[in-house]
Amino acid sequence: MKVQSFHALYDEDSLMHKASRQEFSKYVDHIGTEGMQARSNLLQERQYPHLNLLVDELMRQNPRLNDNLKNRLELLRTGEAQVVITGQQTGIFGGPMYAVYKLLTCLKVARQTEELIGRPVLPIFWLATEDHDFDEINHLIVPTHDFRTRKLAVQAPDSISRSVSRLAFDQAAVQDIVRQALCTERETPYTKELLALSDRLIESSTTYGDFFASFLGELVDHDIIFFDADTETVRQLEIPFFERLIQDNAEIRQALSRGIQQTTELPDTFLNEEAAHLFVEDIGRDLLYPGQDFVTKQGKTYTELELLALLYASPERFSNSVVTRPLMQDYLFPTLAYIGGPGEIAYWTRLRPLFHHFDWTMPLLIPRMGAVMLQAKDEKGLRRHGLSLEQALQAGVPLAAFDVTAIKRQMHESTLLSTVLIEEVTRVEKEVLQTTAVATKLNKQLQLALETIVDQKRRLHEQANRSDRALQYQLAPDHAPQERIHSILPWLNRYGLNLVQTLRMQYEQTDAEQLKIML
Repeated sequence: MKVQSFHALYDEDSLMHKASRQEFSKYVDHIGTEGMQARSNLLQERQYPHLNLLVDELMRQNPRLNDNLKNRLELLRTGEAQVVITGQQTGIFGGPMYAVYKLLTCLKVARQTEELIGRPVLPIFWLATEDHDFDEINHLIVPTHDFRTRKLAVQAPDSISRSVSRLAFDQAAVQDIVRQALCTERETPYTKELLALSDRLIESSTTYGDFFASFLGELVDHDIIFFDADTETVRQLEIPFFERLIQDNAEIRQALSRGIQQTTELPDTFLNEEAAHLFVEDIGRDLLYPGQDFVTKQGKTYTELELLALLYASPERFSNSVVTRPLMQDYLFPTLAYIGGPGEIAYWTRLRPLFHHFDWTMPLLIPRMGAVMLQAKDEKGLRRHGLSLEQALQAGVPLAAFDVTAIKRQMHESTLLSTVLIEEVTRVEKEVLQTTAVATKLNKQLQLALETIVDQKRRLHEQANRSDRALQYQLAPDHAPQERIHSILPWLNRYGLNLVQTLRMQYEQTDAEQLKIML
């Protein structure tokens, strides 16, 4: 494996470039190494009375942490350690590749920051199991026979919108999906090992969050701490802050409106300004809306006092929206930085006034690693077309249509000679034998020969086009970024279970954050 900087992975005006530049400081509270040190100093002044219980829960949720990280996690109890966080919905086999890239960025930033500030820094991966959009996490995408994208999905148990953490993990369906997915791949020396690992982890998992954490944890030797907020213990710890979110709801919504108004020149993100940004579990997971009372879309109403009483009686029924989750994260953890993609960075900037409402500053916003995986055969395909990788990603791999007219034009002289030959043979046969049978047979043979040439050319064209369609699928399936469509599964099948650890080692040795990975 070899990695190179690949600045052209994103448009120049993407937040994946902009968020690291000094001019971005007008949207955030801290940026760069000085900002990281300043943020660390501020966190030392804050109180986190729940850290002891939080560490107990992290230990429970991460039974396979390697010994080094387990020892360092103990240092979080007293606030000696601080954290960097990333997160993602818990898609099957890690979801899209960018989830793996987030994880690797979190590991790298934690290590670098620890050296910078001279205190332990722990990598935390926040599992977004409270999200209820099952369609976002229930599938893998694989190629069709003509290299278009196709979803292999687990069916939802019913139509009720429940948090993913409340759904039973369908072991048989997930096992079936991995086998279907690997049927689109060639068997390699790593296939049996990959199947054995997936079967073992599937059979030992009871939730989609469990499987996500177990699978990605295996790929990095359990060197990252996964955190599932949707547990009874965590919800108990969150009660004081949920109370603030309920009591200060009007001010929080006003702060969000200010944040949106202050960032109009950044890429647009939809943050529902009408909502209360809290969910309550009833029959399903319902978003609360403010008014004289709080009300759900189903029409159920709660006064503020009723909501607070429910919170203390059943905190497990409460969860955060995309707006309040970053605030809860900052309440629970001494968070130095959040690792995100362009969409996340865009909406986080809108939340700055909300952090200020609680007299906090924002954690640093650090763009995740971005990458495109490039195989040797992909490089050969690009050379065949005389294309650079940048050109292929921007304009796609050219797929020429089969031009039968052009082929027949090439054969024009042969067709004329055939016609002349048949006419002459017909004339001679009539004069000598008074028949046309020989000429008719010869005519059929010549026509068949010419049609065979066209058919063979068509097959050669289709074969070449298939290679080109495969190349397009590998680099940018359906012209979407590779990292947003591919899962890590086919790459592990081709290059082995050590692939992610090898990539981690290479990535941590480079200063680049957008990479071309040559395999």
